Amino acid sequence: MDTTKQPGIAFENVILKELNFSRKSGLLEKPELSVNFSSSSGLSPEKNKLVFELACEITEKKELFSIKCVMIGMFSRINEQENMDLESFAQNNAAALMFPYMREIIATTTVRAGIPAIILPPINVKALIQK
Repeated sequence: MDTTKQPGIAFENVILKELNFSRKSGLLEKPELSVNFSSSSGLSPEKNKLVFELACEITEKKELFSIKCVMIGMFSRINEQENMDLESFAQNNAAALMFPYMREIIATTTVRAGIPAIILPPINVKALIQK
């Protein structure tokens, strides 16, 4: 890979695959949260398209609410601009590109449910997934 060039990969789409939210009655003034991420990916047979799935599950210590969000990102190689293979891209970049979309859905869902908005801070998603 030439580090002076762009990766030659297009971010074609991001899709909400699953959103599960449950809430019990009660006030949540300072919720104690547990946040877990996971991911999976697959290449097309031609190895020119990547489907990357990113999941986040958030639970509250007192079990007053939980949310699970699963998103799918679709990426492809840009013909004649290839500089990074899709497997490396998936490991190093895909989750970071999809994370802001997931953050927005989680924040919007929680605030609409009448609880303090859960705004995930900037994090190293790749490091979390590797753990």
